[in-house]
Amino acid sequence: MTPGEIVDALLALDPLTELPRTGWLLRGVNPCESIAEHCFGVAVLTGMLVDLMRERGATVDGEQALRMALLHDAAEAKTGDVPMPSKSPALRTALKDQERTLVRAMLPARMARDVEEAETGDTLEARIVRAADKLQMMVKLHRYELTGRGALGEFWENPGNVRPQGLDPVAEVYAEVFARAGREIPR
Repeated sequence: MTPGEIVDALLALDPLTELPRTGWLLRGVNPCESIAEHCFGVAVLTGMLVDLMRERGATVDGEQALRMALLHDAAEAKTGDVPMPSKSPALRTALKDQERTLVRAMLPARMARDVEEAETGDTLEARIVRAADKLQMMVKLHRYELTGRGALGEFWENPGNVRPQGLDPVAEVYAEVFARAGREIPR
């Protein structure tokens, strides 16, 4: 990796600090978290989940999990945050292909591979990040509701927002979030 690649990557990623999470905006949450704030939250949660998994006996590469968490939405610096309801199967496929191309152009090769690993979800570390991605959103949802911001009930009712990735400790954290919100986990 060269100094030029580092500066180029930082400049390419910087829009994440100003781009909002569109799903929140569409539901009246303003101001709402940026994509960069979401990535920070996913990274913090990933670190906690790594520790929890280790406490339960799992062997986890925490550095790799954190690398993936920090960059999991890197392509959104170019595409913006396309909300789930807008994604048809065809659009989802085209967007994934475009995101892969963008990430390879924006990031040094090692970091692009980290993003691709997170996307495929084939490793324990990637599964933790994928779980943290949705779980952070649900914790943020609870926080927004606690502060009276937005009409957000549909998020609680969508089973696609509960993705523990087959990890029992993560499922326990989901259960805690739903219990604190006084909600039932959708099936």
